[in-house]
Amino acid sequence: MEQQLPSSIEVVLPEQANPFYSEEDRRDLVRIAAFIAGDDSAFLELYARYEAPLLHYCRKMCSDHRVAEDSFQESWTRIFELRAKQGTVTHFQPLLFKTARNICLNALRREWVRNKGTVELDSVEVSGPADTTNDDSELRALLSRALGKLPIDQREVFVLHEYCSFTYVEIATILGKTPSNVKTTAFRARTRLRKVISSWLGLEEDDSPTEHFPFLQR
Repeated sequence: MEQQLPSSIEVVLPEQANPFYSEEDRRDLVRIAAFIAGDDSAFLELYARYEAPLLHYCRKMCSDHRVAEDSFQESWTRIFELRAKQGTVTHFQPLLFKTARNICLNALRREWVRNKGTVELDSVEVSGPADTTNDDSELRALLSRALGKLPIDQREVFVLHEYCSFTYVEIATILGKTPSNVKTTAFRARTRLRKVISSWLGLEEDDSPTEHFPFLQR
């Protein structure tokens, strides 16, 4: 039997959770409660569920691949350290992505300081491949560059929706905003991406790059 580890973290039980939580959200609460109680296999289950979307998020938010990987790993380290913390977990998914968000933003700020303020924080270039292998590599690189031209709030919403496949309601929960606010931010992100990419491709004002990036028209 695994040793039970003392912790001041309380986890809301599935039957006490928000009635709008998905079944998978409720399973997450069971997993994080089991992990806090000392079951390391529950942590591995959470890692397996969120590894891909969290890594996508970090890679698209950070300007350096190594920094993105470090931010990804630090996020999971912070989750593992919950056993020694105090507080209450009511919803695991927002907790994980808020943790990653703070780490990525701190990394961007450090980069801004290293460049002595010569780089606009909202315009740091984003590196790393796009996540659809059927796209032409040049178009994927173009989109990654264009993402770096978005303000951080727009970039974040776009990445969470298009790369991590979260709904606007889920993103609102993660970011502590309303779904309508998130939809507005997503609209502004797509509009700005269209303008940036159209400018780089030398398209006319009435033309649109959505032939290659259809999700920009949603």
